[in-house]
Amino acid sequence: MGEQNILLKKTQKPSYVQRAYDGIRNLIIEEEISPGELLSENQLAAYLNMSRTPVREAIRRLQAEGFLESRKGLGTFLKPLTTKDVRNIYEVRKAMELIACETSIYQITDEEIEAVRASLMSLLARHEAGEEIDRMEFSKLDGQCHDLIVQKSNNGYIKILMDQIYFNVDRYRIISFHVSLDLEESTRQHLVLLDCLKERNLEKLKAALSEHLDWSLSLLFKHLEL
Repeated sequence: MGEQNILLKKTQKPSYVQRAYDGIRNLIIEEEISPGELLSENQLAAYLNMSRTPVREAIRRLQAEGFLESRKGLGTFLKPLTTKDVRNIYEVRKAMELIACETSIYQITDEEIEAVRASLMSLLARHEAGEEIDRMEFSKLDGQCHDLIVQKSNNGYIKILMDQIYFNVDRYRIISFHVSLDLEESTRQHLVLLDCLKERNLEKLKAALSEHLDWSLSLLFKHLEL
């Protein structure tokens, strides 16, 4: 029994490759690695405090997932986002979130809704008071409502598919912060979504969610030259 518990703990502990993978992803999200920038195994290994081997495997994984590109004789680089990337991701995201809300609207509790509302209202109050909002904090709060809709869905496949695209969705949120931080409008739209959830009004929620995602996409296309 003791050996089984030890084995279970070992399987639950993140591998060095997974830690390297998560670490590099975070560096990309936080814009410590820029599009078109060469990835250095030595520098990444030193930063993540590990050997080059797991870093190399993590880079290969990110390359296989399409986030990095290898240029012969030059090395591996972070792929820049394209108009096609943005449009394709948003099409999938919109379809998945609209399906997810069909069941999650009945699973999300009032307490969970009010917790997200309180976070959004606090952020808005600080912004209106003149405080400079950190881009990472804004990005995380921006995704709270959407994450709740996806995670509370009864459709497990939606969660799997959304996990695969959320990395780029997070990158787009950071870009939105830079190109045009309309925090008031973004917060207003998220509060509308929360109202729809609390009312358990599925038709109204779908319409508001679709409008919000279309607005987010148009914001990117309006301000970015991708």
